[in-house]
Amino acid sequence: MAPELGQSLREARIRGGIELDQVEQATKIRIRYLRAMEEDQWELLPGPAYARGFLRTYAQFLGLDDEVLVQEYGRRHERVEEVENPLVEPVVPGGGGVGRPRGRPSGTVLTGLVVAAVLGGLFVVGLIGGSGNGDHGAGRGAGTKKAGPSATTTSATAPAPQPAQVSLRLRSTGTVWVCLVDDRGRALVNGVTLTAGEARGPFQARAFKVTFGNGEVRMEVDNKPFGVPQVAEPLGYEIASRGVSQLASSSRPTCV
Repeated sequence: MAPELGQSLREARIRGGIELDQVEQATKIRIRYLRAMEEDQWELLPGPAYARGFLRTYAQFLGLDDEVLVQEYGRRHERVEEVENPLVEPVVPGGGGVGRPRGRPSGTVLTGLVVAAVLGGLFVVGLIGGSGNGDHGAGRGAGTKKAGPSATTTSATAPAPQPAQVSLRLRSTGTVWVCLVDDRGRALVNGVTLTAGEARGPFQARAFKVTFGNGEVRMEVDNKPFGVPQVAEPLGYEIASRGVSQLASSSRPTCV
């Protein structure tokens, strides 16, 4: 049976004579998260996306095969949840399958009813018109006025103004995990661990959402620097033309 992930990490660190505080200084991962990984207490990490990023960074630091360890983590500790398909139409009780709701006539039936009503009205008008003397007919003729062409008024609606685009560029100052998505949900930096000096972008979009594993990164928004605090905790931001705002942990993208 393959050893636990934490055991592999701990043994590799001990073989190298490395202390946890040295790992924290090099990877910017807090000691409590490093210890949680070594003890296989993955539920103590901020979430599965952070767990994979931290595990990959720690494994690379120790010289282990990070791809194998991340895949093993997914196999052992991640659960695939089934969700219902919201596009499935409900089955009508007693109908034997999917169809129109009962009591709602189709377009063909409604058209037939309208035609029948029009023809019935014309028939009644014909009867009334044929049952009088000439005076009645003359009166009707005198009172009838041919309608002229109606004027058509076209109102021009101005298109809604489109939100301005914003430019974003990232540069890592240390080892940092990054997940960046645009306003359409497309992953521009798909959960990648960057080392010091790596750059991504510039990207153009109406808005961005980004998650950093720590504060070892610099952002340039519309070619202007934005100060990211140098902390060892995960951070999240929303970037738009109106400015930069910090995201709550539940709203941060995970690139899962």
